[in-house]
Amino acid sequence: MKKLLLALSLLAVVGSANAQWHHHGGYYRGGCYGCNWIAPALIGGVIGYELNRPHYEQPVIIQQPPVYVTPSPATVYIQPAGAMPPPAGYHYQYMIDPATNQTKIVLVPN
Repeated sequence: MKKLLLALSLLAVVGSANAQWHHHGGYYRGGCYGCNWIAPALIGGVIGYELNRPHYEQPVIIQQPPVYVTPSPATVYIQPAGAMPPPAGYHYQYMIDPATNQTKIVLVPN
C-alpha cells in the first residue's frame, strides 16, 4: 500500500511539473505537450515491479508428527509353586484385579 501511495504521489508531482504550456517559437508542433513522462513512467513501473517480485517459490515444509511406540507388556509365563501343570491350550499369567487392585495368578487361554 505504501509503494502504491508513493508511486501515485510521484506521478502527481511529475505530471504537475510537465503540465506547463510550452511555446516553441510561436508554432504548435502537434502531439501531446506534457506527455513526455508517460512512457518512462510505464517502463520504470514495469522494471520496479519485476525487481520487487520474488523470483523463487517458497519451499513447502511438511512436518510429520512424531510416532510414539509403546511396547506391549511382556507376557510372563509362570508355573506357580505347588500347582499342577496347566491344561493344554492354557497358561498361568500374572494379572491385576481391577476391583481390588491386587496382582493375581490366573489361568488364561493361549
